Amino acid sequence: MIDINAIRNFVIASNGLTKVDDVYAIYYDETNNDRRIHIRSDGLNVKEPKCFVVGGIAHRGHVRDLNFGKLRSALRLQKTVKDMKFEHVTKGDFCHALNAQKLETYLRWLRDQGLFVHYSAVDPLYWSIVDVIDSILAEHRDASLRMYHLQLKNDLYAILRYELTDTIELLQRYSYPNVGRERRSAFVAELREFLEQRDELLPHFNYMKLKGVLQIAENLRALPFLEDEKPNVLVDCFGPFFVNRICLFRNSEHIFDDEEVVKDYLAGEVFVDEGRILSNHRFAKSDDEPGVQISDVIVGLVGRFFTFIQSTERSDLVECRNSLAPQQQRNLGLLKELLDRSCEENVAFAHSVLSLEDLERADNFLRDSA
Repeated sequence: MIDINAIRNFVIASNGLTKVDDVYAIYYDETNNDRRIHIRSDGLNVKEPKCFVVGGIAHRGHVRDLNFGKLRSALRLQKTVKDMKFEHVTKGDFCHALNAQKLETYLRWLRDQGLFVHYSAVDPLYWSIVDVIDSILAEHRDASLRMYHLQLKNDLYAILRYELTDTIELLQRYSYPNVGRERRSAFVAELREFLEQRDELLPHFNYMKLKGVLQIAENLRALPFLEDEKPNVLVDCFGPFFVNRICLFRNSEHIFDDEEVVKDYLAGEVFVDEGRILSNHRFAKSDDEPGVQISDVIVGLVGRFFTFIQSTERSDLVECRNSLAPQQQRNLGLLKELLDRSCEENVAFAHSVLSLEDLERADNFLRDSA
């Protein structure tokens, strides 16, 4: 049983959200769902984990006709296409995908229909590694450090993803996240060695702040989120992000793609809102639900965007941005317009578990398209 207010009240207060009680019809699809990411003897079971995204389109009010037939006609989809997918509109990685005229047609249609874009974007490695900082702050309970929590997470992630092979070997040696009490000091000491070897990656103030926090951690009695966990399992599933949306937008109708793993995960949960059972979500087969088909394309694009951002050096991002062809520039501008308008409607439509550096890179890449 899930008390939705125990989840949503914290999220609302932490982010200053004001419009999550409004009524929306919210459609979902997902991309890059590797389901379970764990460490094997030869490294990760997923060689290069991509940015997971669940999201899609939304509009105010209850479910309505989306004029999907007009979109199909504008895209000139063949009658044999019963279930529109990303590949029917564009193909390839993010920059290649931007070069499709059909994508421009699709994005303009979303804009002209007044539809919003919503998403939860998750870097799975960042999500798993930042438990180190959360554990330290939870145990140390120094309020003055909490204001730096996002920066500390960003800086720790920066030094650990620099040479990911070395990081995976470190995590494997300590059965991360099940480090345990006996090995916690040794684990933190090795993290500090990583930091000292890569001090040039961080500004001096950030380096000293993170070093000080790791020194504190070596003497703590516990690291609460790194004990009694499944050994070597970095991501067990992405189910909590579906739960988060259901709880946060309690008055909205959530229409999910009929995906068995997610369906099974939510089937075992009962959502309760102030004593009453909340039934605000359902599953639909994508070929019967236009909103889910429409969501497939935008989720595929957003997923490729964040994966491109997190896997590309800053200098290469600048070079790519400066070399975009006119078609790519138009599509990037339309994407930015949609994302901006959606955030103006409801800031909660954009949710991310990404490092500050990657969020800044993403913002800069989009901003230059204005």
